[in-house]
Amino acid sequence: MPHDPDDKRALFQRVVDDILDQIHDGRLNPNDPLPSARKMADLYGVASMTAQRALRELQNRRITYSVAGKGTFVHPDAFDLLRGAVMQEPIADPELRARVATYLTDQQAITARYHGARTLEDKDAALHDLLRHADTHGRLIDDVIKYHADHGNYAKPPAHMLRDDAPIAEDEPPAEPPQNSTKTRRPRKPTT
Repeated sequence: MPHDPDDKRALFQRVVDDILDQIHDGRLNPNDPLPSARKMADLYGVASMTAQRALRELQNRRITYSVAGKGTFVHPDAFDLLRGAVMQEPIADPELRARVATYLTDQQAITARYHGARTLEDKDAALHDLLRHADTHGRLIDDVIKYHADHGNYAKPPAHMLRDDAPIAEDEPPAEPPQNSTKTRRPRKPTT
């Protein structure tokens, strides 16, 4: 991306705006992966910290989400959020809707207990319960994403959601195993 000297926006904002344009134009779709901060820095000709700030800004605006060890992806609701629309269609499956409601109710109760705690021990206990609650319901978000994918709310489950034991659609080729790549460092500028 060439830098326009007349453009008064910060560099990270230019990167953010370009990604937003790609989502709006359909070049980036829900659950598409974004390049890493390093690749994004090379692609846009900015510093790595600038690319990281752009990724943080997109995530803060709920345009993207990150999966530890997998990368950053376009949020399923990004296009709707950019249009100012309502987030997702409601979940019609009563069992899944009940699981989500129970999860959120329990999470809210634990959060209220944390904020109402008067001692450090009570706060620690509530925080521990909140983390355990999230860990025990880790599969719920996968089920919600799969539900929306199955009901046409977005194209297909994200690649990081596909399991080795999951059936592969007949019109899709099998996934290629990841290539082992060697990371190379950029040469340092000589100091004078």
